[in-house]
Amino acid sequence: MTKRKSFIRSTLAATCAALFVAACGGGGDSGGTGTLRTAMTDAPACGYDNVFVTVDRIRVNNSANAEADGSGWSEVVLDRPRQIDLLNLQNGVIEELGEVTLPVGRVQQVRFVLVDNATADPADIDFDPDADPTRAPNHVVFSAGGAEDLKTPSGQQSGVKINVGIDVAEGQVADLLIDFDACKSVVEAGGSGNYLLKPVLSAIPRLSSGVRGSVADAQVPEGVSISLQQNGEIFRSTAPIVNTTNLDENGNFILSQVPPGTYDLVVTAQGFITKVVTDVVVPEGVLVNLDPDSTTAVDENEIVLVPATVEGDADGTVTNTDEIKPATFVNITQTLSVGTTVLIDSAQLSFETFDTNGNATGMGNTAPYLFDFLTVDAPEVAPYTPNGTFNYAIDTAVEGQYTVVAVAEPVDAAPVEQTASANFDPGFVGTTEAPRERITNNFDLSSAPAP
Repeated sequence: MTKRKSFIRSTLAATCAALFVAACGGGGDSGGTGTLRTAMTDAPACGYDNVFVTVDRIRVNNSANAEADGSGWSEVVLDRPRQIDLLNLQNGVIEELGEVTLPVGRVQQVRFVLVDNATADPADIDFDPDADPTRAPNHVVFSAGGAEDLKTPSGQQSGVKINVGIDVAEGQVADLLIDFDACKSVVEAGGSGNYLLKPVLSAIPRLSSGVRGSVADAQVPEGVSISLQQNGEIFRSTAPIVNTTNLDENGNFILSQVPPGTYDLVVTAQGFITKVVTDVVVPEGVLVNLDPDSTTAVDENEIVLVPATVEGDADGTVTNTDEIKPATFVNITQTLSVGTTVLIDSAQLSFETFDTNGNATGMGNTAPYLFDFLTVDAPEVAPYTPNGTFNYAIDTAVEGQYTVVAVAEPVDAAPVEQTASANFDPGFVGTTEAPRERITNNFDLSSAPAP
């Protein structure tokens, strides 16, 4: 079986695969119709070789307030539920999911429906050829070895809600590209050994602009993450290509579908010093090449990360005593001397509880978090120079200084945040019992708006 994907090269051109689709309702005041084309892409996953999810359908509605069992829904229904490895959807690769004809109007709500491991019939599923068909339709394979099925919370059976604003014009094709963040979506329930699939999804535009570059070959297996950010908000992220058959592509990366603007390019990997290229300008319709002279075999701006010399751990808990809890994240950020803030790491938390047999027992009020092996060394920062070599300088003023941000993110309300400092001692000398400095911050997000 061949993979159903397209690699977006310098033109970032996407092809559309024909699938069986079914429309079952819809809204709009005009008698005309247009087409909504749907596809999926991914951000890099941390510590996983594969993250398999199985897509059943995509539901759309012109009302932002429509209930899951209400009226006005149209659906893109795959001919068979399709299992997709999210880690294959990086560096401009997208998975076409299908089209649906809709009345002219504005699509304001999307529900992304995955199959349920407990009720899915394996005979109905179009399995990924690289997946173990004896495992559940949704499961994760760890880089360190082993695999775990991904439990899906009961509240997701009606689909994961995404608020959008996509105009469907008469006789035209509108695009819905869903960014599925594998790293944030796979969540261990409080060290219980049970893993949940809590999809973190966003709708992004299909665009031909982006950034391309390369990471040193030797560092490709090191879990490198490359992102374009604005003040700590990630717009696009990816990991370098791992290619043992075509070494010319090994280490290359493409950040695609990037809205025109000015960004910070942030490069991180556990055990290495962070690198940041500030003020990268992405013009509309341009794939910016970080290599200043692409006619030669040498990339003067190839990213080479330096091993960290001191590391620390940031841990703690987030409490929420409310009966219904919104999606909750903890972010690690760093503010550079030039004033910009960059996101270093992020994790979604789980309040779900389980018995010894792995059966869900309800919701607890406290969720732990841990970011271990944070780099204490100062980041290396360079201003973006079009057609020139980046000159990195060590930002010693922010050495070891981080901010921990706990965030509750209701779907239909503004996020609620609490922050705390995590400032590590660059001169910390560890012991056998405490090899790294550990800074603990606890948060209470009770009474945050419900989802």
